[in-house]
Order: sequence, then C-alpha cells, then structure tokens
Amino acid sequence: MKKIFNILVAMMCCLSCVSCGDDDWDYDHSQEHVYFFGPQVWGYDGSKLGNNNVVTYNVNQGEKIEIPMQFWCEFVRSYDVETFYYTAPKPAGEKYYSTPEVNKDQITYDGTELVCGVDYEIVDAQGNKLSPNSDGAYTMAWPNAKKGVQNIYIKALNGKKGAFNLLTANPNSETKPSNQDVESTVQNKTDKYTVRIFTQNYRVTVVIK
Repeated sequence: MKKIFNILVAMMCCLSCVSCGDDDWDYDHSQEHVYFFGPQVWGYDGSKLGNNNVVTYNVNQGEKIEIPMQFWCEFVRSYDVETFYYTAPKPAGEKYYSTPEVNKDQITYDGTELVCGVDYEIVDAQGNKLSPNSDGAYTMAWPNAKKGVQNIYIKALNGKKGAFNLLTANPNSETKPSNQDVESTVQNKTDKYTVRIFTQNYRVTVVIK
C-alpha cells in the first residue's frame, strides 16, 4: 500500500511539473527570434539620465585597436545571424570623453574630419583590410545565432589625428535610435529573425592620437 501511495505521489508531482509549461508564464513567443547587438563595454557619464554612448577608445598612429562587440541570444538556432556596424565622422559639437574614465575630461569635438580608408582602416584579426557593403555597413556573422563576443579591429594609418564614431546604427538614416520607437532600434530584419540595438549603447568614439 505504501509503495502504491509513493507511486501516486510521484505521478502527481510529474503532472504538476508538466502543467507548469510556457503557457503559464507571462512569455511572449513572438520575441523568441529577436536578438540584440552592441558594444560590449557600456559607459555612464554621471548624469541623472544615465546617458551612455560615451565610451572612448584611443589608438596611436600606425597601431591597431580592438573593440569588443556582443551578441545576445539564449538559444542555438539552425540559421546564422548577420549584424552590422558602421564608421562615420564625428559631428562638430558632439561631446565625448577624451579618456576612458568616467566623468573625466569631457570635451566638445571640433577637430579634423577623419576619413575611412585614408586616416584609418577596418581590418580583420590578421590586419587584412575589410570593405563595407553598398550601404556602408561591415558585416559580423554569428553562426547558429550563438551568443558571444567578437572584436572589431581598427588600424590607425600614419595621417591625421582626431576622432570618429563607430556605430551599430546607420549614420545615414534619418531616424536615430529612440526608446520611444521600437522600430528605430531594428538593425536587421529577415523572415527568420530580428536584430535590435540599444538606444544608449549604439556608438563609441575612436580617437587617433
């Protein structure tokens, strides 16, 4: 009798676990194939708004620097995911920190416009030059949508000193990423997945010294 009772208890426990499926959670299945991409390093300028996009990387003339980029996904898929990044001149009047430390040496950029291919290059880990697509974007692939970190490599050529932006948002778009508009954060959308970026972490500054 005791053995039968134990079996019944075990069965009830199994049924209880099965009943606690995804349908019982506040879970939106439409978001299963939505992923996020952006610089791994976040910045904070000390303001009440918690404004990011203030991370700075310094590189000397003729040297190479790596910028880690992170892809967020908690699943392994049958497909690969493509994400994009861009470079663009830093607009006059845009503020940034000249040193990586928080709340140090905030300046307004009014320097020389730097040109990709002339003053700096995007290269791979071996130093080979990479070329953008027709939209000016560089591609970063994530096999089977596996989360992780990959580096962007930037080589400063022996030329001008100054600063430029590296972005996950298309600098030629008329719309800037906004937390008031979800569609403005969509970077890549296919019939299989959607990649979004962060409104407070879509840009870093690269300073050639």
